[in-house]
Amino acid sequence: MNKYVFAALMFLLAMGGACAAQSDEPSLGELAKKHRQEEKSLAVKAKVFTNEDVATSTPSAPAVNAATATPTSSAATAKSTDKASDPGKGPAATSSTASKDTPEVAELKQKLNSYKQERDGWKQSVKKYEDLLANETSDFRRQVYQEALQGDKQNVQVYQNKIDQTQSDLDKAEKASSQGH
Repeated sequence: MNKYVFAALMFLLAMGGACAAQSDEPSLGELAKKHRQEEKSLAVKAKVFTNEDVATSTPSAPAVNAATATPTSSAATAKSTDKASDPGKGPAATSSTASKDTPEVAELKQKLNSYKQERDGWKQSVKKYEDLLANETSDFRRQVYQEALQGDKQNVQVYQNKIDQTQSDLDKAEKASSQGH
């Protein structure tokens, strides 16, 4: 009988060890659940870009290197100084004229200002690449800067066209608004 008890005890110990080893690893169901949760979190973070998102992108503000950071920041400072000294461009002037405008006129003015800011940002980027091209000796970098310069010039033109169209629409809306009063 001793022999049977010993064999049963060994069997129980072996089975207990196998069960204990199995409990350390997650089950297939737990792994599948974790995988689905990861996929959901990734799906939530995904961003779908439309043509509107791409069309309204702005040039990057950070300078390529320290040498280009100074001209860009001084140009931005000069531009903000110009806006501060021009009474027609301050926030108070915008709010006082906006109260007189119809919603359509106010929206067109807001669009026009937005397009002008975008165009000016692309103009700054054009200037940056022109400065980089003037001092660059590497043919590869010159080619990259030239391609970026051409793209930025096209963007300036696109926004200038939008400005012209919006200005035309604004003139028509203001004329219609003044005739309605």
